Amino acid sequence: MVKLTMKMPTKPKTAHKEPIELEVGTVSEEIEVPVASEVVFRKNWRIKRFHKTIAKRDFVDSPVFRCSVNGMTTFWNISVRFWKGPNGKKITNPLVVCLNLTGCETEETGQARVRFQFGVWDASIKHWECCPISSVVLNLQNSQELLSVGYKSLGILDRHLDSSKDVSIMLKLQIIQSDEEVHSLSQDMARLLSKADDKDTVVECASKEGESPIKVHSWIVRTRSGKLAAKLQKCEDDKLPNIKYKLDLSDFQHCLITELVRYIYTDKVDNADTHANKLLPLSTRYQLPGLTALCERTLLESLTPSNVANILLLADQCRCENLRKAALHYCENSEEIKESVHIGKTLAWRVMEMVNPDLFLEACESFGSSSSNLDSPGTPGSWSD
Repeated sequence: MVKLTMKMPTKPKTAHKEPIELEVGTVSEEIEVPVASEVVFRKNWRIKRFHKTIAKRDFVDSPVFRCSVNGMTTFWNISVRFWKGPNGKKITNPLVVCLNLTGCETEETGQARVRFQFGVWDASIKHWECCPISSVVLNLQNSQELLSVGYKSLGILDRHLDSSKDVSIMLKLQIIQSDEEVHSLSQDMARLLSKADDKDTVVECASKEGESPIKVHSWIVRTRSGKLAAKLQKCEDDKLPNIKYKLDLSDFQHCLITELVRYIYTDKVDNADTHANKLLPLSTRYQLPGLTALCERTLLESLTPSNVANILLLADQCRCENLRKAALHYCENSEEIKESVHIGKTLAWRVMEMVNPDLFLEACESFGSSSSNLDSPGTPGSWSD
């Protein structure tokens, strides 16, 4: 007897089709600008579960990122390294944050000045705390070799941890090619300032022994600032036969006027972070809006809980509304600033309460307090606390 096995009919199998890729290829970015030195690259690196990450590693590296402008491409990364204590064990705070050049592709080799600045995100007040700007000269050529460009020691505190226990590190990077600087209008004006023999105006300022007189062109002063032009006075001095005018700025130090004149000629200031708080009042007095904006940016990037009161007073005094609002916003939700006000820890807050009570009250309201500390015992402080 033969047994038959019956099989139920099934649907015919269809050939397997691979899914169609909706996105094809890759997209890269290159910036083309008239002057590459005006481009500032900004990169943010988030280190997830920061404390756990650094506890089990001897080093931490960011992904490599690309900066490309006007035919020159550079590749970089940020790395975290650790100091070692006397016993040879690693120290996890402060960190050593390093900037590394990992490669370069360029059509023309040559020197370039690299300016960079690190910052760390203060999650409590939602603001970047920035380190001073650093600068280094590099020889850029086609290469894939790793080169350490610079580093900063960076302390990580509880306020730098966000709700996910992550830490964010920011890098601002500017690449200035030497040939570009040589042929720029700014550099031509700098040469005019340093070498020209046809200057017809002497600037009177508070000078120390050994500091050279500051001489300028009256036509440049008139072009840049009507307020300064109005201060030009006729000068008749047999010892200065080529000088026709004098500009009386004798209330200000030589180094400050040197930077003011540098800005008038070149739109730039050397060591802006050092001079910004003193240049800001000059910029508003003599109606130099570009210098005002430069000083505001510099002061905004330098905000810390210990200097925000000074900057807030300065912004209010100079009627710089953008900087004033930014400083007030910085005060929001900051327990450290709130504590400084309550216990009279910082002299600047006590001075503000006495000389500008309306501003003091507005600052207190920004972090949810309106109490006065004039009658409370305070800890001696200073303007630089």
